[in-house]
Amino acid sequence: MMDHLPLPHQCSFAPILVPCLADILYDDGNWYTFPERHGWQVNQIRGKTIILRHEQEQSLSDTTAFLQSWLYFGLLRTFLGDHFDVDAFIEETDGRRRITTKNLEPLLHKWSVQIVARTTVKDEISAVYDFLVEHRGICLPMYMVGLAFSDDWIMPSIAILSERLAMAINHVHYHLGFETPVEQTWRLHLKEYPDFGQPFLDLIKTRGWCPYDLGRLDIQTKELSILYYYSNLPPPRSSKDHSDCSDDRCFAMMTNPLTYRLSHRHNTCNCPLLYAEQSVVASILRNNSIPLIAISYIQSNPKITDLDASNNPKITVMDASNNPKITVLDASNNPKITVLDAAEGHDFVAISHVWAEGAGNVKDNALQTCTLMDILCLIRRLPWEEEEKTYAFWIDTLCVPVRPPQMQTLALNKMRDPYERAKHVLVLDSHLRSLDSSKLSPTEVFAQVTCSSWMRRLWTLQEGRLAQRVWFQFADKAVDVKRVFENLDRSRVPSRIEFSIQAALYVQLWLQIWTDDMPIRNTGAVTALIFSTRFAVSSRSVSVPSDEALCLFTLMGMDLRQITTVPAAKRMEILWRKLSKVPISFLFSKASKKMCETGLHWAPASFLGLQSEKEWIGPQDFSSPGETDPHAIPTPLGLMVTLPGVRLHPGLVRRMQVFDYTWNADLLVEDGSGVWYALRVDEPWRQDSEPIGIDNQLAVVLGHSMCSEGARRRTKPDDFSFQCHSVGVLVSVSKTDDECEVINAKAYNHVALEHLGPGLQQYLSSAEACVLEANMEYTVLLDETHSALKERYRTIAKNSLDDKDLLDVLARKARHFGTGIDYESLLDDFLDTVVVTARFGDRCQIQKIHQAQQCFWLTVMHQCKTFTISEIGALIAAGNIIVINKGNVLRLNTWLDRHPGGRLVIQHMVGRDATDEISM
Repeated sequence: MMDHLPLPHQCSFAPILVPCLADILYDDGNWYTFPERHGWQVNQIRGKTIILRHEQEQSLSDTTAFLQSWLYFGLLRTFLGDHFDVDAFIEETDGRRRITTKNLEPLLHKWSVQIVARTTVKDEISAVYDFLVEHRGICLPMYMVGLAFSDDWIMPSIAILSERLAMAINHVHYHLGFETPVEQTWRLHLKEYPDFGQPFLDLIKTRGWCPYDLGRLDIQTKELSILYYYSNLPPPRSSKDHSDCSDDRCFAMMTNPLTYRLSHRHNTCNCPLLYAEQSVVASILRNNSIPLIAISYIQSNPKITDLDASNNPKITVMDASNNPKITVLDASNNPKITVLDAAEGHDFVAISHVWAEGAGNVKDNALQTCTLMDILCLIRRLPWEEEEKTYAFWIDTLCVPVRPPQMQTLALNKMRDPYERAKHVLVLDSHLRSLDSSKLSPTEVFAQVTCSSWMRRLWTLQEGRLAQRVWFQFADKAVDVKRVFENLDRSRVPSRIEFSIQAALYVQLWLQIWTDDMPIRNTGAVTALIFSTRFAVSSRSVSVPSDEALCLFTLMGMDLRQITTVPAAKRMEILWRKLSKVPISFLFSKASKKMCETGLHWAPASFLGLQSEKEWIGPQDFSSPGETDPHAIPTPLGLMVTLPGVRLHPGLVRRMQVFDYTWNADLLVEDGSGVWYALRVDEPWRQDSEPIGIDNQLAVVLGHSMCSEGARRRTKPDDFSFQCHSVGVLVSVSKTDDECEVINAKAYNHVALEHLGPGLQQYLSSAEACVLEANMEYTVLLDETHSALKERYRTIAKNSLDDKDLLDVLARKARHFGTGIDYESLLDDFLDTVVVTARFGDRCQIQKIHQAQQCFWLTVMHQCKTFTISEIGALIAAGNIIVINKGNVLRLNTWLDRHPGGRLVIQHMVGRDATDEISM
């Protein structure tokens, strides 16, 4: 069992039972040599883990028992040392031995007290951390290649245990003031491999969670222990019908303007609507202020708890900029009601709610009376510096005019103001309001907030992020989760597992709500801004797709006035074009959909969606020449990047078509100096990439420089694996002469360029030597079949295999890839490689692009057009701002207002060669 982990209150689900299958509960010897001592061999062959004992395959149960002894009990023994007691981790239930971790926390505390007191503590905990890294490095490949176990929870239990021990070692580092080591996560989020979190996600699914919530948990949660905690929570919003929901949309919580209905607080309520007088709201908005809402009554000094709709309440609109109070009578024919007085400098509460839960109104600026009474009761309970005479609040349903359109636009442009200036922001979420916070631990409070409907919606994010103080309304009271976290006990070393989980949940909330937003004009922070915004919004959704850009503009500190008056379809384009720098990693982004507009084909079409950060924004470690903070520059033509690259032979594509060779297999290329690489072509660069033309000059833009000699020396001599992986993009280039400083490129596919290990280097070089010795005519290579060519090369190949060193290389390669090791099999494999090398060898030499030429102008649109002087004149006559830079024709209409020197600087160069001015 995983009984060291905390559970929600009143957990009704059965615990996970992990059987103890190990016969040898560890022998106290060296962990690394445990398999050898007991006759076991663990080998990685062709992407598979082969586990044998005395060179023989064993039963699944015996193999699982061995792995549990080594990877579970050996892990505990090596970490805890003398504090390890095997009996403390085994219990018998119904005659069966099972794993228990109920004694783990006390033993960890004893271990930490002893190790912290030692003078050699730094070296000891560093050694323990290195061991955990090695342990994880052995377990991950086993699981990722689908190694079978006799019980599905054996490997997840090992991962959960290792995760807890890593938390402990990190906290000891932190407590002693040492640099905290890199976190070792067990969840890699790689689509092509099994995920350690999947058993927990499957468990959550079987317990009735919405697929959309499941997808959010999957992408947001790194810790297996937190997934285990979620699996024991009752599914939120279980009363809704989630049968049509998917992992990227919850249809049960979507709003449709045609069918939207306001909700009463109780099913039996039939109270009337109350309307906000929009002429007054409009007057306040025009004065650049914030309209507020207050409730007043016929009764004098009424008790709020006694009020109901029969008290004929009305709405009073207050001006937050201390203008005189304006009284607005309700829309009914009720008698005039006494108006509440307004106070100068009036504090107010901004209400943040989920429209799908019925407190919105798509037709009028009106709300049900019971809803307004409820809001008033709730805001009165919040902490105020002194008793308020009037409790005012702001809510979009009443304070953002439904019509006319220009007034709605004006209010949207000021959406930041009420949330920034409010004394409190109160979150109203029906799921949270069904829970009594007094019965919940801090862990469950954080988890339930994470699961709330409010955390799923994009509009609510800005409302929480901009606030001075956010309160989440539960059934019994409003809770400030920041204060809850600040009051947690964190004195114990290592920290309790519950605190570690609480901290991880809180960090998750903090990143999704309170990450500091930086103004976009600070270009040095653009990368961090895009990262934090993407993380916060990725698991949220909007009912109206065009609302995404509105929210992003607010979150990123941009002026909403730039997009509220333009067509909705243009909003994301404007957002991307406002950025003067973007992370260079966008070149390698695998976003599921990218922009269609000219010059923006590199940009994701949306920040939303459950794609991992690495896929959406691309990997982050690059070797951009001369850049300490690599970035790319968006231009009207495309993305300007400075990165390493290689050119492929001009005739490569034509040769591939002649010999019916596809990109599905690795292309083996050589750099002209005898060093071989594998070029692996992956998925299309964007959703509508064009086919590669037969006469295209191809190149590869790389994220890293090609491997150095030092990197190759780190490889084991007998290693046949790929080394020094570098991500790249396969492009066609339109300018490749030595004088050009910028290479125009059009992207087609993601690729990986991988340096081959020494064994494969020798193997391929030997095949090339056979080709050179034969010196066969190209017409023969073209006319004869693959089998016939093998026979032509057979004599030379057999002579080459007289070299015992080469024969040994072939045998080691065969053993590595699991192919036949008899002489005929080795010769046949070698001949296949010789023929492919003969047909492609002269077309597979790559040429490094010199550092002075490593600036790619990624147009990713059409092949570059050549303009005549008269055509340029016609463009200018049509109103285009055209300048020439290094032979390129640039249209700079959208850059006029962005140039730091002003519009005149650009307008002065219209129709002229501005190369010298731009290069200054």
